Amino acid sequence: MRRQLSAIVLGLALVVAPGLGERRAAVMIQDGYISGAEFLDMGGIEKKFYVAGVIEGILLTPAFGAPDERLDWLYACTRRLGLAELRRGLFDYIKVRAELLDNRNPAKLYRALRATCVPEEEDTAPEPGDAQPVE
Repeated sequence: MRRQLSAIVLGLALVVAPGLGERRAAVMIQDGYISGAEFLDMGGIEKKFYVAGVIEGILLTPAFGAPDERLDWLYACTRRLGLAELRRGLFDYIKVRAELLDNRNPAKLYRALRATCVPEEEDTAPEPGDAQPVE
């Protein structure tokens, strides 16, 4: 009986003790979309994760009825460029456009991705939510 009690106490000590000395990091929950200035102020790894989240969000649009072929440019781009290059593209796009610094509209990130992936089409890229004819 004493051995079992010792084993239980030791087991609890091994499970509970490591967490007692740790301080948990604060978790930031954004209040929606971020501004261009907030993107520029993020650390490198935060920018990479944010860009990954934006891409994943765009890739989910067919689940909500968007035609899959409208994402061909993004599929090709993500095969060609890594997250670091995409992050740099968004950073450069926002940095040279002062009007985007206070802009919380997520379309700026779509346009920045499009301009990074398909530079020659920057001015003709469809805006998110543009009506497309249904065939």
